Amino acid sequence: MNYFDTLPVDKYVPIHKAVRLIGQLIIPRQLTEMYQSASRKQLCLWGITIFFALRSTISYIKQKRQNLNRPLMVPFGLPFVGHSLYLALSPHRYLDWCDKKYGELYDLNIRGKRVTIANGKMGEEVLMADTSDLSLDAGLFRETQFLHYALDSKTLHLGTFGVGKIAKSVIPNSKIPLYIPGIQVGLENGTRTLLTEKVNVIQNPSEFFQDYISYVSVPNLLGQEFSLNKEVLHSFAAFTGDVIKSIPIFLLVPRSLHPFILPYIKSSGKHTETMEKYIPPVVLERREAMKRAAEAGLEHHGLENNFLQGLIEFVQTDDNGNKFHYDEKEVAKSVLLLAFASLHSVSLNLSFCIYWLLARPDLEEKLTKEIEMVFPGDQAITEDGLDRMPFLNNFLREVLRQGASNLSMNKKAMLDYTFSNGYQIPKGSQVEICMRQLNFGTNETRSKVEEMEPEMSQNINVTAPAKDFSSFGMGKHLCPGRFFAMLEIKMSLIYLLKNFHITTVSGKRPEPFRRLLGIRTINSVDPLIFTAKK
Repeated sequence: MNYFDTLPVDKYVPIHKAVRLIGQLIIPRQLTEMYQSASRKQLCLWGITIFFALRSTISYIKQKRQNLNRPLMVPFGLPFVGHSLYLALSPHRYLDWCDKKYGELYDLNIRGKRVTIANGKMGEEVLMADTSDLSLDAGLFRETQFLHYALDSKTLHLGTFGVGKIAKSVIPNSKIPLYIPGIQVGLENGTRTLLTEKVNVIQNPSEFFQDYISYVSVPNLLGQEFSLNKEVLHSFAAFTGDVIKSIPIFLLVPRSLHPFILPYIKSSGKHTETMEKYIPPVVLERREAMKRAAEAGLEHHGLENNFLQGLIEFVQTDDNGNKFHYDEKEVAKSVLLLAFASLHSVSLNLSFCIYWLLARPDLEEKLTKEIEMVFPGDQAITEDGLDRMPFLNNFLREVLRQGASNLSMNKKAMLDYTFSNGYQIPKGSQVEICMRQLNFGTNETRSKVEEMEPEMSQNINVTAPAKDFSSFGMGKHLCPGRFFAMLEIKMSLIYLLKNFHITTVSGKRPEPFRRLLGIRTINSVDPLIFTAKK
């Protein structure tokens, strides 16, 4: 007997009749039958679909309650997926259509979430916005990449407010020539370790380039103590990849359930353990040397001014205005943050360069001739020589422009934000930039492999900001590590092309890069062959 059948009819007649009426409807019976006959996979699919539908509905209701002059939501969104399918199938054409139809600011529904898209002057405004207004840390690192699951808030705070200051101190443009000998040694060490055969087949190019660049970056950023420490080198290289692999899971699972699944998928812990094993002893040793120098009245401790030293000496201020240094374990975790911020972008763009050369043999021929002319035989790479390589500079600048994601940055509004054109978005909104559109004027411009043309860069230095080159950011948020990153890529290209013939395993022309769901630019996965020239 149903519970409601026991209730006094005279007192609960309306409820009693309503329950009986619902029981007589055909829809509940059909839903019950569908549930009983459905497989586990079907039930999971229904659950995911209902989740995204409810999330979209709740978001819509919340937005309706706010009296803001919001950008127009582009129509023709599909059920559940919104505009994601259009972006996946034809991203350049679709975004250009949106830009032309709805201007420099509009909203799209991307996988059930309302996202504000900025291009043109509004895109530049988002790039230059203050962190307290539009935050990359809250939007990209926490909301999209879930980096806060791998690193604590104190470490992430250092990334937002400290890493840039340290980079400006230890790797400014004026000091870049000093790193050339160290990078050369790193390239040789990486080659001896990773390319040991006459013919080397690389099945996973992404991991290879990450490992290779770690041999270049780690000794120069952390110190020669770690130049051949395979555990530190591997963790520095693999940390970012392990974080990224978990992103799809976190995106699909409701946030309320994340604490329950974290113990089963969190793989970053092993990298933290590695860094806490090897970095603290060096930190303590350096601090002891600094103490002895201070006690002796010396003006300088004599230690190498690399990035690790910058982390050791960095002074932070707490909420009460008290100054403090990070302890040795906190410095160790901060090294992983440095890996996330630097190595991934360098290895990714080095990969783009290699695949562009394979896709366009005419460009490879031009670059190879320039390398042979400037650095013949076994001649060492020098600052003067690099300055005499305009084609390399133009090629690298063009690769960076081409490799920009269609939508990127993913900033989060930290308050109700008003754009200069009068449109407003509520606190918590997600803002994406049409980065490729900023670089080329439209998304479709020079989007074909055959249209890649380095000469269009007109010898403008690859690290110089410009209206049509936003890959390093703009204004006060311009990437301070770009000088060192470009030196690494230039020297890596020169060294690899001088010492190896590089081809695809398939022998076919590869795509220089891929686009994830039409939005994010990721590396090509075509296996490579490195054949030694000597």
